[in-house]
Amino acid sequence: MKDPLLTSLRRQLKAEAPVVKPVAATPAVRRDPDADLSDEELFAKATLGARPVTATPVPPPPRATKPRKPDAMTLLRRAQAEGGEERDQVALSDTVALQAGIAPEAVLAFKRNGVQDKQFDRLKTGQLVWKAAVDLHGCTLEQAREAVLQLLDEARRDGAQVVKIVHGKGQVNGQALLKTAVNGWLRQLQPVLAFASAPARDGGNGAVLVLLRRQRETGTPVDHPEKRSDQV
Repeated sequence: MKDPLLTSLRRQLKAEAPVVKPVAATPAVRRDPDADLSDEELFAKATLGARPVTATPVPPPPRATKPRKPDAMTLLRRAQAEGGEERDQVALSDTVALQAGIAPEAVLAFKRNGVQDKQFDRLKTGQLVWKAAVDLHGCTLEQAREAVLQLLDEARRDGAQVVKIVHGKGQVNGQALLKTAVNGWLRQLQPVLAFASAPARDGGNGAVLVLLRRQRETGTPVDHPEKRSDQV
C-alpha cells in the first residue's frame, strides 16, 4: 500500500523542478584549408595543370625587294643561251693578275693617263652611278674571269660607262684571291679607264666601281673621257 505522504512529496518535487529547454546545436565552423597559404602558393595551386597558350606568330608584311644584281653564273648562262654575238677573245693573264697579292681590306685605285682627277674622285665617291653589276661570290677563278669579261662586254654594248664588280674579301693563304685577280685583270683590259673600291653603301672594300671607255656609234673608243665628262 502506497504511502500518501510520500506520494504527495513526489508530486510537490516534480511540480517545483525547473523546466530545461533543449539548446539548439551550434553548427561547426569549417576551416579554410588555404588560409595559411602564401600568394605564390595560391597562384601555383590555382594554375596547377594549366597549359600555356601559344600565340600563333603573325608574319611580318613582305618587304619591298630591290632588283638583285646578277651573279657570275647567271651572266655565264645568259651568254651561253644568247650564243649569237660572240665576245671578242681577250687574253688575260692570271699569272700577271695574281703577282701582287691584295689584302682583304685594301683600297683599290687605278686610273689611266688622260682621266681627270676630278672624274676619278667622282668615281671613288660613288657620284658616277653604276648601271650594271656582277657578284663573284662562290666563283672559281675561271668562272670569275669569264663573268667579268661578259659584264664589261654587255655594259659597253648597252652604253653603260660605270659598272660594279662585287669580288668580296675571301682569303686564300691570307690573300684575297678574287679581289687580287679582279685588280690584275682590270689593269690588263684596255676598255677600262679607271677603277676604285666602292663607297660603303655600294659594298665598300668588297666591291669595285669600274669606269669604261666610251664608244661612239661606230664603235670607235673615245680616248679622252675628260672632254666628254658632261655625258657621264
